[in-house]
Amino acid sequence: MCFFPYLKDIKAFSNELSKHLKNITLSTQRTDLSGYELIDMVEKYNGILIPAHVFTPHKSYYGNCSDRLKDIFKEKYDKIFAIELGLSSDTFLADQISELENKTFVTNSDAHSLPKIAREYNKMMVEDISFKEIVKALKNEDGRKIVANYGLDPKLGKYHRSYCEDCEKSIEIDEAATSCPICGGQNITFGVFDRIELIKDKTETKSPKNRPPYIYQVPLTFVPGVGGKSIEKLLNHFQTEMNILHKTTKDDLEAVVGEKLANNIMSSIQGDAKVHSGGGGVYGKIILETKEKNL
Repeated sequence: MCFFPYLKDIKAFSNELSKHLKNITLSTQRTDLSGYELIDMVEKYNGILIPAHVFTPHKSYYGNCSDRLKDIFKEKYDKIFAIELGLSSDTFLADQISELENKTFVTNSDAHSLPKIAREYNKMMVEDISFKEIVKALKNEDGRKIVANYGLDPKLGKYHRSYCEDCEKSIEIDEAATSCPICGGQNITFGVFDRIELIKDKTETKSPKNRPPYIYQVPLTFVPGVGGKSIEKLLNHFQTEMNILHKTTKDDLEAVVGEKLANNIMSSIQGDAKVHSGGGGVYGKIILETKEKNL
């Protein structure tokens, strides 16, 4: 992620970047620049660079490029003061890697679709809404800081556990395994959890004292039984999904969508439900235990 203070900086950066990829208007283009080279270009136009989705398979730094960010950015590593965790990771998992101890963690959503834009977000302590203040918060300067990270339980992420491309199933695997425990296939994509288990260098997970809390939130689309019409009713009444997830009571919800859905929502957001881990590009699932009634 590259952020800039002014529109003129963005235009100048885009103009230069267009020389290094085929189509600047598309969202998933591959550039011939390395991260090592890109950070100089970003700084040239007064911007900051934050490696994003750093543990995701296929294209991310830890997921597919290197065991350590220092090997990518070398002497420029200190210019990286924040990383973005991605849906399938959280603070607890990332803090198993010692080189990240002095990096700020941010949680951000892809902007693929508007309803998902606040699926992950950060609460910051700043004096005003400006580029300068946000950079200070990311650097933990002058009392500015990240107060909390909000995001999915990583088990709900699409790449939390490993995936066998041969039998097309999510699997649990350790670093010593070379084949799928289900079908014996060797075409395996390591999930975030298993990849971190492979590259971590801490025997005990201990976050730095200034690390803000990571607050899990379960989007309404993950809650069993809650469909589009129910979500529309809830949003019409409570305005935002964040209000629904963090500020409502069971009675509030029940008045809008009834007792059953209210119970489902509260069980999901309070962590009472089981989570079936996602993998291979498929989101995890919330599993609510049903209580049988004696007839």
